[in-house]
Amino acid sequence: MRVFFYVSLTLFSFLSSCKKPESDVSQESKPEPLSAVVVFAIGDSKVRHADQTEEKAQLGTTLAAGDNIVTGEAGKVDIQFPDGSSIRISPKSTIDFSKLSQTAGGATETQVALVSGKVFAKVNKGQKQDNFSVVTPTAIAGVRGTSFIVESGSGSLGDSVKVVEGSVSFAPRILALEKASNEEIERSEDLKKLQNSLATVEVILEQNQESKLSKKAADLAKIEKLEGLDIDKTIKAIEKEKPAVEAAKLTKKEEEEIKTIVQVDKETAKQIIALNESANVDKLDELKKKEIDKQRLAIEEEVKKKQIEEKKRFEETLANKPKDFKTREDVLNYYESIERITLTDGKTILGAIISQEGEYIIVQTENGVKRISKEEVDEVNYDVQKKKKN
Repeated sequence: MRVFFYVSLTLFSFLSSCKKPESDVSQESKPEPLSAVVVFAIGDSKVRHADQTEEKAQLGTTLAAGDNIVTGEAGKVDIQFPDGSSIRISPKSTIDFSKLSQTAGGATETQVALVSGKVFAKVNKGQKQDNFSVVTPTAIAGVRGTSFIVESGSGSLGDSVKVVEGSVSFAPRILALEKASNEEIERSEDLKKLQNSLATVEVILEQNQESKLSKKAADLAKIEKLEGLDIDKTIKAIEKEKPAVEAAKLTKKEEEEIKTIVQVDKETAKQIIALNESANVDKLDELKKKEIDKQRLAIEEEVKKKQIEEKKRFEETLANKPKDFKTREDVLNYYESIERITLTDGKTILGAIISQEGEYIIVQTENGVKRISKEEVDEVNYDVQKKKKN
């Protein structure tokens, strides 16, 4: 069984997908289903729908509550939600779409479960009543801002959050407490104490901060039964394992992933959904199919072009407004690899290559950014030093 990790936020609706038939239940008591849409996909990734049908994750694929997406080793998928909020699912990740609906009053409930892997998110602020959740196996994080990274650890690694912009609340959870009803908690002083203890260890992560759940806290999160549980002992353990707040150790790749998440306007979103639905019609003549493929390819090329432009702007920022690194280790931690550039005069430069476009190689060193004419370069040795994985 899974324990969850939340990221709360807001969604409006630009899509109105309803895979289920309408019922006689009033809209006030039954939320209306919504759907998200794939706006970018590379590599081998698959979507399994709630009805157990499967399809390739590609431009225009829609996702509703109960659906699941798995990215391959080289797979990467960007998904856009009804309000324009987006997530990027990294390679070798699994995501469940637990909730995606809207009430008659306009409040939305979205819950995405990160079963394993890593997800990058840009979430738009919305109405106070709206809720956007990202869920991992061991912790809960309430989003109060826009850009963040969530990773579900494996082995001895705990689930973690890094905040790029805005702020996020972060705290452990206990599965058994989640399964108890509000009435059960209200009737039990012990359960209320346990619930309050989780609230007391909540931390607020601001921009450029991160936190990770310890292995012991993760073990506490997996408690499945309240019967026979020593509440006082558990509370002491929870309070002892309060998540630590640290300066976020963001890498270039992580910042780049956040900045290049694909976001399209509402009309384009509707267009790519319509194209995908048209392409899936069984009886479709070859001429019409070619026209649909042509239109979809044109949108894909436009999206790729925007990504390339965003990446280029990001690299230009790194070159023109370099980060303040004090040591080579600082450079390595951010860029994750160090190259050795040997010049024609025999001198060598150690640093991380930011860009090699045009006539210059732009290199970040502990002494700042250096622009080296390609005519002066004799040899480049890549990855002479690589960052160790935690």
